Amino acid sequence: MSDTAQVQQIRHKVDDVLKTRHEDLTKTVRACIADVLAIDPGKVGANSSLIADLGAESLDFLDLVFRLETEYGVKIPRDGIRLAAQDGLADGFEKGGVLTPDALERLRILMPEIPAAKLQAGLRTHQIPELFTTETFVRLVAWRLAEAN
Repeated sequence: MSDTAQVQQIRHKVDDVLKTRHEDLTKTVRACIADVLAIDPGKVGANSSLIADLGAESLDFLDLVFRLETEYGVKIPRDGIRLAAQDGLADGFEKGGVLTPDALERLRILMPEIPAAKLQAGLRTHQIPELFTTETFVRLVAWRLAEAN
């Protein structure tokens, strides 16, 4: 297995921010998602898949990221989760478009909100956004806030 110290460090930073700000961040992220998708905020649950449950498309992700960056004064890098998970992987993040076991291990650390059954062998790189939930964006904002401090 790969060295997961870097992604473990990110996970700890995120968890530290969420200890005191989870409710506030969740409320704001849910409101931004509802605005972007023009849906009732009550339909946006913590575990709602943005694509499968809420009907988000790739342009919606760009709009959501822009709104969250503006709201929190942080920069959210495009493909930030993927980039953090692949950084330093000697044997690679994917082979033939399929995530390696080391990549899956790192995503499990970075995305604890995703059920382990969805992060299994055979997952393709282009399927990662299909996993994103409201909580994924809460954790992404917390990560960027932690990095900014």
